Amino acid sequence: MAAPDSSASTQRLEIILVIDIGNSGAKVGAVRGEDVAGPVRLPRVDGRSVRDIAGPMLKGKQAVIAIAGSDPARVEGLVWEVKKLRLGTVVDVGPTHKGIPVATVDQPEKAGVDRRVQLQAAAHLAGEAACVISCGTAMTVDIGDAHGGLLGGAIAPGLGLGLKMLAEGTARLPLVGLPGAAGMPAKDTDTAIRTGVLVGAAGAAERLLSDAGIGEDVPVYLTGQDAQHLQPHLRRPVRVHPGLGILGVALAVRASPPR
Repeated sequence: MAAPDSSASTQRLEIILVIDIGNSGAKVGAVRGEDVAGPVRLPRVDGRSVRDIAGPMLKGKQAVIAIAGSDPARVEGLVWEVKKLRLGTVVDVGPTHKGIPVATVDQPEKAGVDRRVQLQAAAHLAGEAACVISCGTAMTVDIGDAHGGLLGGAIAPGLGLGLKMLAEGTARLPLVGLPGAAGMPAKDTDTAIRTGVLVGAAGAAERLLSDAGIGEDVPVYLTGQDAQHLQPHLRRPVRVHPGLGILGVALAVRASPPR
């Protein structure tokens, strides 16, 4: 029997297209080595959107297309649609994917894939145990081991969700955007709301890291769509990486590539 063509396998993994399905939509990025092109938010979570955005990224090359997310039904549906596009080999990177480090938590099967691959990428980039603050629909603060395995963490409402909850749950508070002034003491209602959400989230993240015994010598990565708004209010150094989860999915595929 002929030996597998390792050069062909390596070439297939040269570019990995990652589609990450989150709570409020999906984003796509192309990974070559440690470089991430994107992520770009998909207008819709369907095959047509993937074709329109991924096609130019791939420039006619066949690639491994990895689809990840914490909702198995949505992932399965998109896998089925993308396979019909014939852009390359399609892989479902779910919670049982062998390329993702083991999560040392009470219910590893329920730990979000996004949290786990972000820690995997953080440990890979840092070359040691690292932590991740992720600012999406939810804000997560996660602790990882030297292999990128999830040791545990915390989940809180995201920045945008916090603003929305205040507007919808009160009679007179307006819905404000994240861009704008924030600081104490705030002199107007909009700034007061923004300050409460941003500074409150920054303080919560730092308290959570401190309570977990994470000193300032431990690398902390900041990622997610609202990371740029939280960063100025954090008092500890962080490493900003918008495509951390995209890179983590690609690393998982490389660790356990499709046959």
